[in-house]
Amino acid sequence: MSAQNITRLPEFSVIKLTGPDAVTFLQGQVSCDVTKLAEQKVMPGCHCNAKGKTWSTFIALQHDADILLVLTKQSAEVSLAELNKYGVFAKVDITDESENWFIYGSDENLALTQSAEISVPLADKHFINLSKQELTETTNSDSWWKTEILSGRAHLYSATSGEYVPQMINMQALDYISFNKGCYMGQEMVARMRYLGKNKRALYIASSDNIESINIGDDVYREVNGNKRSAGKVINVCHADSKTYLQLVLPNDTDLADPIFVNQTTSHSITLMALPYSLEQS
Repeated sequence: MSAQNITRLPEFSVIKLTGPDAVTFLQGQVSCDVTKLAEQKVMPGCHCNAKGKTWSTFIALQHDADILLVLTKQSAEVSLAELNKYGVFAKVDITDESENWFIYGSDENLALTQSAEISVPLADKHFINLSKQELTETTNSDSWWKTEILSGRAHLYSATSGEYVPQMINMQALDYISFNKGCYMGQEMVARMRYLGKNKRALYIASSDNIESINIGDDVYREVNGNKRSAGKVINVCHADSKTYLQLVLPNDTDLADPIFVNQTTSHSITLMALPYSLEQS
């Protein structure tokens, strides 16, 4: 995106938590250390089920006395319902705040250059912004989503929510998981993946020179003994610059040179690309 490109991101929602127990309640529900949010202001995290499968990935924001979670609309439906299921036992109000915010992607900090209240850098010259006022869009969202997909940051949707332990979508590499905090929903399985080496899958990024007809949740394939067999799933896809950009969950021993196909009839493989971060466990 060139300078001052602004695009609306209707795919995202905002959940607000407010009340004296907001921090302690959320600390027991999500993978990040919410006790440090007031100091850090911005914190990524995952909301998992009891089996450690990720319902949503989010960016948590400290906004005055409230906590805001920015996440996809489709995953927010699940997370909002699950948080409210347990929130009744705490002094916390949990609401869908999406109607009160406009959410934009940009290549600049719109809190500095426009009237956005909150601007979060996700990658170099790549921001997500929350504004109380509607801003003027200057471009569509294709380039923003291309950058987001190639950053290796996973977002979940109806077809993928509840399917993957956080490490299967590389969340540990982007500091979405605190391994030092206490218990939270799904923590036992997340810890087992780390300390017992149980994880066999990872997020990969890929591109194709074709405009591929493929959707989130669809299978991708590899060739085995002359037959194309399912190798994994698409978790995000966009079209930009007459190409297709994808995030895939594949076996974590997949080599970048391995041919991966978007369907069982094509001979054209997509290109796996190097991630912009390391998956080596610290």
